[in-house]
Amino acid sequence: MKHTTHSKMPANILLYMGLIALTFGITSIAVPEFTLKAIILSIGVIIGLSGLTTLIMRLIHKSKKQFVQILSIIGALLIMLSGVALAVFPTTFIKIFIIVLGVSIILGGITQLVLSLSFFPLTNTAKVFLAFSILMIIAGTVMALNPFDAIKGITIFFGIVMTVFGLLNVFMSFWLRNEISNFNKLEKETKQTVIEIEAENIEIEEDSKTEE
Repeated sequence: MKHTTHSKMPANILLYMGLIALTFGITSIAVPEFTLKAIILSIGVIIGLSGLTTLIMRLIHKSKKQFVQILSIIGALLIMLSGVALAVFPTTFIKIFIIVLGVSIILGGITQLVLSLSFFPLTNTAKVFLAFSILMIIAGTVMALNPFDAIKGITIFFGIVMTVFGLLNVFMSFWLRNEISNFNKLEKETKQTVIEIEAENIEIEEDSKTEE
């Protein structure tokens, strides 16, 4: 009977994931501005490098069609410029995104408001939709007028979610590690019991042969 010890690799993976999530979450809560800028900067660098790689590959492996070659080079340059712009002006792009998101929420709230008011007399369900649409309009207006505060709020909320996720992973890793240890211990004891029973059976067989 072959004894197979269960690996603690899944527990280790959960622990590492939890620690990374905890680090990111705590950083997001403590310094939301830095976290957002770091994320946008990283995205900008990745986009810029992908554009540079595309440009180099196109210059090395030239297309037989001149038109396609020129378009490819222009496209790669535009990608590079987009990446550089994100890396150099991260705060500006974040604010633009939040403003656009705020305006979209306002439009969604207005649409919801119009639909709610179309019910007459107002039912309880329509009243709930009406209240929710007003909240959407208020939230969208706050985001559009104060994008920086909205950014901080979103980042802090995301940081809280990541912190909770990280803690759950860390606790889960220790629980799983304990379960694996108990399982391996039980498996080892079971194997030892089987060996002892087999040894007793062999002794009984040998005694029987001796008596014969």
